[in-house]
Amino acid sequence: MDQTQLCEEFMITLTARGVPLCSAQVQFSLLSMGENQLEIKNICDSLGIRLISYSPLGLGMLTGKYTPSKLPRGPRALLFRQILPGLKPLLRSLKEIAERRGKTIPQVAINWCICKGTIPIPGVKYVKQVEENLGALGWRLSSDELLELEYAALESPQRMIQNIFQTR
Repeated sequence: MDQTQLCEEFMITLTARGVPLCSAQVQFSLLSMGENQLEIKNICDSLGIRLISYSPLGLGMLTGKYTPSKLPRGPRALLFRQILPGLKPLLRSLKEIAERRGKTIPQVAINWCICKGTIPIPGVKYVKQVEENLGALGWRLSSDELLELEYAALESPQRMIQNIFQTR
């Protein structure tokens, strides 16, 4: 049984019990744009399930706030130290598009998720971050900008560590 059939069976079982499946929460961002995430997105689309993308800013790595010499404290520092050096092409594209659009890097990264048809749920610590994230609404990246970002993401050698429940 393939992934689509498995999801269909799951939906049938839930529906028979009066529980409609209308959304799925998946790690989905330019930093975690892997084969599994794209397959899950396609399956959700085909079954009419809305995909909620958590960590659309890659734990903060897609904000432009961190560099290999400026890391967060705690356990994230180890992960960031491994991934950030390879993100130069992606961060450069995010920055260039943000500057052209008069937006911030996080706004561009979140808008990419919106343009891909997902509902992003970025984590926030401060009201200022909520206000900034709202700037991702009300506009759309062009198809050329989407391709530029996706190409830069593929050019970046490192990816976000995937949730074990989303891998085979």
